[in-house]
Amino acid sequence: MEFETVPRFFVLQWIEKYLFQWGFSDAAADLITFLVACGLAVLLLWLLNFIGTWILTHIVALAVHRSRTLWDDFLMRRHFFNRIIKCLTGALLLFSARIIFAGYNPAVITGIEVTARVFITVMGALACGSFLDALNDVYNSKPIAKQKSIKGIVQTAKLVIYIIAGIIGIAILLRKDPTQLLVGLGASAAIMSLVFKDTILGFVASIQISAQDMIHPGDWIEMPSKGADGVVTDINVSNVKVRNWNNTITMIPIYSLVSEAFTNWRSMEESAGRQFRRPLYFDVTSLGELTPQQVEAIEKHPAVTAVAIKMQQIFRETNTGHAVLNLALFRCYAQAYLSQHPQIAADQTLIVRYLPFDENGIKLELYGYSAEKRFAFYEAIVADIINHLFIAAPVFGLKFYQRPSASQSAVLLAGTDDTDRNDSHDTLLSGSAH
Repeated sequence: MEFETVPRFFVLQWIEKYLFQWGFSDAAADLITFLVACGLAVLLLWLLNFIGTWILTHIVALAVHRSRTLWDDFLMRRHFFNRIIKCLTGALLLFSARIIFAGYNPAVITGIEVTARVFITVMGALACGSFLDALNDVYNSKPIAKQKSIKGIVQTAKLVIYIIAGIIGIAILLRKDPTQLLVGLGASAAIMSLVFKDTILGFVASIQISAQDMIHPGDWIEMPSKGADGVVTDINVSNVKVRNWNNTITMIPIYSLVSEAFTNWRSMEESAGRQFRRPLYFDVTSLGELTPQQVEAIEKHPAVTAVAIKMQQIFRETNTGHAVLNLALFRCYAQAYLSQHPQIAADQTLIVRYLPFDENGIKLELYGYSAEKRFAFYEAIVADIINHLFIAAPVFGLKFYQRPSASQSAVLLAGTDDTDRNDSHDTLLSGSAH
C-alpha cells in the first residue's frame, strides 16, 4: 500500500517513524498508519458536525427565536440548517481525503471522494426539499393559501430535484457524464412513462387544477363515483384527501378530478345565500273557492295576519279573475311570508310556484335562498318555514296529500266491498217487492 511518490500526511509520517523505531515491519506500520488516517478522518468529521450542531442549537436557534420573521422558524423546523451542516461535513471529507490519505492506494482516495460526492448530492437535495417545504409553510401562513394551494407545485419541484439528484448520484458512482445517463433514459422513455404513469398524470392534473382554481383545502366537494362527500383536507401531486361527513377518509387520484365530474360547493359558501327547494303536496279534493267573508276571516287569523297586507298585494298582482281559489291565496301567502322572513336572502330569487300535477296531488314548490349557509342552521331555518306552512294551510281549508298505506288501502277496499254488497242487497229486495 505504499506510494512513495506522494508524501504522506505529516502526522502519519511522524507515527510511522516511531513505529519503525519500535521494530514494526513495513506492512504492520503501513496498516497501523492507515487505520490512524481513518480515525483522523472520522474524528475530523465528528468534530465539524459537533461544532456545527452546537452552533445550530445555541446560536442559530436563539437568533431564530428572537427573530420576528417566519422564514427562519420554518427553515429550522424543516431541518434545513442541519442538512446544510451535513453538506459541509461531506465537503470537508472530499477536500481532506487527498491530504489525510496521501501516499496510499489511489483507489482508496477515489472511493472516499465518490462517497463524499454522493453524500453531498443527497444532502443537498434534501436541503432543497427542506427549503421548498419551508416555502410552502410560509405560504400556508398567508390568507391567500385558503384560496389556492401550492403544495402540489412544491411536491412536483421536490420530485424533479430528487430525480436530478438521483441521476447525478448514479453518474458519480458509475463515473459517467450525467448527460449520457439522460440519453439512456430517453431511449427507455416508453418504459419510464408506464412506471411513472400516475405521477405524470398527477403532475399534469395538479397544474390544471391550480390554473383553473378548481379546488382548495377546506372546500366541500361531492364525487359519488369515488364515494366522496365532505371537506378537502389535503391536496398533493398524486391524490386529494377528503374527510367525509361520516368522518371516513376518501383518497381520490388527483387526475380523476380533471377527467370525471364532481361538485364543489365553495361558490355556494361564497355567495349571498344557500338554495332550498321544498315541495308541498295538497289533496285536490280540498281545493275550493273562497267567499269574501272567508277571505276576511283568513286575514284575521293569528297565523296569517302578520303578512295579510303583503298577501293581498301579491294576490292582486298575480290573479286577474274575480274568483278566489284557496290554494292560489295560500300560494300568495307563502310568497309574502318568505319575502318578509329575516333569514331569507332578499336579493336572491324567491318563487312559490305550481309544479306539474300527477297522482300525488297538486304540488306547490318553495324556491329560495337561505341567508344562513351553515348546514345545521340552514336546515333549522327551512324546517321552521315548513312547520309554519303546515300550520297555516288548514286555515285556508287545504289538506295535505298523503298516499294511502297498504293497511289504509285494505280498509278502503273493504269499505267499498261492503257498500257494493249493501247496494246489491237493496236492489234484490226492491225487485222482490215489485
